[in-house]
Amino acid sequence: MKNTKKPIRTFWRSLTLRMILTLILPLTLLSTGIAIGSVVAHREEMRRHLSEEAWRIATDPILEFTLLAPLILIPPLLFAVAALWFAARQIVQPLQELESRAAALAWGDFETIKEPVGGIAEVQHLQRELAEMARRVQAAQEVLHDYIGAITSAQEEERARLARELHDDTIQAIIALKQRLYLAQREVRDRRGKQSLKELETLAEQTIENLRRLTRALRPIYLEDLGLVPALEMLAREISQSNAMIVEFQKTGQERRLPREVELSLYRIAQEALNNVVKHSRATRASLSIDYSESETVLVISDNGQGFVVPASPTEFARNGHFGLLGIHERAALIGARLEIESALGKGTSLKVRL
Repeated sequence: MKNTKKPIRTFWRSLTLRMILTLILPLTLLSTGIAIGSVVAHREEMRRHLSEEAWRIATDPILEFTLLAPLILIPPLLFAVAALWFAARQIVQPLQELESRAAALAWGDFETIKEPVGGIAEVQHLQRELAEMARRVQAAQEVLHDYIGAITSAQEEERARLARELHDDTIQAIIALKQRLYLAQREVRDRRGKQSLKELETLAEQTIENLRRLTRALRPIYLEDLGLVPALEMLAREISQSNAMIVEFQKTGQERRLPREVELSLYRIAQEALNNVVKHSRATRASLSIDYSESETVLVISDNGQGFVVPASPTEFARNGHFGLLGIHERAALIGARLEIESALGKGTSLKVRL
């Protein structure tokens, strides 16, 4: 405590002395000189134009004191102005800057809080405390991300296993059933029986197509075999075909392969975002684009739907029922990407993932 208070007292003393010498004292002397000069000039003018009796009344000591008394208020007024200026520059502005940087912590920006904001010693001490708290939160978040990453990996493995079982067992069994129905149609002579078997064959064919679409959603084979761009293009096409909404896909820049877990995360983010658009946005058109530049890869999903009010921090996603956005935020954080959401009621939504 002693080592902290001594620099603070020294700082305040030196600051007060500088303010008195450089600002308050010169302005006070100048204002006093102007006021005294004005009184003297006023006396000379009255001496020339007033009679002797009127001059004695005008130069009454009490009357002159009332003229000079307002000069006493000049130093306190100047000091108040200087204090307001100091408070704005050294307290209010640094606190406002610190508030904006603290808000960035909620979105996972742990580096901004470390940049100095200046201000008095108390503001700087508050910033150091916030930086230390951010360091602890970041360490805890890294442990949580490891845990979430393990859960996500296990989930993807289970999806892949389920997709293989559906493809190898269920779909193959229905294909065999469809073939038996086709053969049975050739043996049945009754017209109504043929029609019933034909309807069952059509139903089996639709079931096969639905199961194949489900297996592609569980395990994106285009992603594994061809890469992220063909997988995203196929995703946009399938959602357009199965819903009353047009999804346009666009790629810019020179395509390059990313690590497997990164491509899978970007694909799942696009999948979840488009599913949210279908379920909640009431949009008639959406766009899915990916941009490859030298410094980053940017995935963008936007729509012309009803939009929503974006929460101030990701911690409010679950509270407001935005569980899909919470999952997208976690997936982006796992691969070191930054999530940006822009939305307004009646003006659609734009979601960007910068890697």
